[in-house]
Amino acid sequence: MMTSLLAKSIDSAHPLILADAHVHIYNCFSLEQFLNSAFNNFQKTVAKLPHQIPSYSLLFLTETSENNWFKTLVEYAEKQQKVEDWNFYKTSETESIYAENSQSQGMYLIAGRQIITSENLEVLALITEQTFSDGSPLQDTIQTVRDAGGLPILPWGFGKWLGRRGKVLNNLLNSDDSSPLFLGDNGGRPIFWRRPSYFQLAEDKGLRVLPGSDPLPIASESTRPGSFGFQVRGSFNKQEPGKSMKEVLLRPETVLHPYGSLQTPWNFIRNQVTLRYQNQE
Repeated sequence: MMTSLLAKSIDSAHPLILADAHVHIYNCFSLEQFLNSAFNNFQKTVAKLPHQIPSYSLLFLTETSENNWFKTLVEYAEKQQKVEDWNFYKTSETESIYAENSQSQGMYLIAGRQIITSENLEVLALITEQTFSDGSPLQDTIQTVRDAGGLPILPWGFGKWLGRRGKVLNNLLNSDDSSPLFLGDNGGRPIFWRRPSYFQLAEDKGLRVLPGSDPLPIASESTRPGSFGFQVRGSFNKQEPGKSMKEVLLRPETVLHPYGSLQTPWNFIRNQVTLRYQNQE
């Protein structure tokens, strides 16, 4: 289980930023429940902090080729269309939006995509509204994300870093591939599954591991966003949250502190059975 730590080690003059680096909005989700749950999950972490610490909360969307909820939320903002208790507001950049409830509390949602490579590995493209095609080789996909101004992340997934795909990842991490490049931890990783050795290999090379909740396409998973992520201190511009986070994450001196708990064995098994049942329908 990961314990919630305070990001004390970097410039206490800067606000604390809480971020979930791997978030999906699926069509089976209630958008209202998704937003309420994410906000409440962030607040649970904030409640453990010393008083008077200013903080911001962010969800990094990682949408598949089948979804573009970020575009929908932008349209809601333009039309001043509410979702129950929530309003949406555009920022000065195209890759972020602010969601605010009736108590004038809110969080930022940052555009991003999830891409499937020809090796059947996942690559997340954070902080970009550009869409990408699936099916290109891993290294080409990573470079395409960089060329679009996004941050490429290779997220852990159940069984996805084993066998042939594990060798592809190992070769990449042992190559002279240039940064930026991150690995991604996953709140769906069961507590009995040891920390992947590739995380340590990446960290030994100076690459960071970004945690995220990675909710599954199951209706009950809409409560998980914001529950697993990282805390960091850094300069933050409320009109340019995407740009601010990119600068924070690319600073060599930035220190990340993960928060949240890994999946219990019961929840992990239940979700895997549910997914297989849904896929057979």
